[in-house]
Amino acid sequence: MKLNKLFSIKDKIVIITGCGSGIGLELARGFILNGAHVIGISRSKPQEKIDFKFFFECDLNDEKKLKFITQYIKDKKIKINSLLNVAGISIGKSVPQNEISRFDQTFSTNVRSMFNIINKLKPFFVSGSSIINFSSIGANLGFPENPSYCASKGAVLSLSRALSTDFGSQNIRVNCITPGYFHTKMTTISFKNTNEKNKRENRTSLGRWGEVRELLGASIYLASDASSYVTGTELVIDGGWSSKGL
Repeated sequence: MKLNKLFSIKDKIVIITGCGSGIGLELARGFILNGAHVIGISRSKPQEKIDFKFFFECDLNDEKKLKFITQYIKDKKIKINSLLNVAGISIGKSVPQNEISRFDQTFSTNVRSMFNIINKLKPFFVSGSSIINFSSIGANLGFPENPSYCASKGAVLSLSRALSTDFGSQNIRVNCITPGYFHTKMTTISFKNTNEKNKRENRTSLGRWGEVRELLGASIYLASDASSYVTGTELVIDGGWSSKGL
């Protein structure tokens, strides 16, 4: 098979959550540019015009809206080729909130809602489809003063491995992408802090922060037939942050 066909996502139906900004928005652009039909789900609309097949403004913790989306997909007889779970939150210490409340809210968005949407959409996946969940290097290494976020992203890794064993018999693949430091809305505070920015740049083998577009290739790989025998794995994209020694 020729490479351009092996990695093709042309005419595939792809659902991307958290596509209102940041990583999700960039992936939506990239998938559409490469011929996929993208259904976007985000709690806020993108500030620019994106040629979605459909777009649903929805907080993934909103059960009523999720049921509406599921029913819509069923009524339209939509068959899903890929689901990219990008939506997530990080509640820093600057937000006045007690630790348990912060923990509950973070896990609800980053883990529970991911598991919920996967189960709701499961009947609509075609054989050979791909679920791509986004974790974080914080899952493996830990971030200071943000245990809820790190724990939730660790749970995403474990959830993905577990689901890969459950869904394998239906020829549905489940994998994780684990990004390092990328400049997005979520990391703006750190990026604008010169000391923090430089510290994180120097910690990577490549000596810089990642650009969001650099997550597109791995995402297309996992969504395409090129990864037809890849499931239950974690693809770390962090510029060498995790592997660099002291």
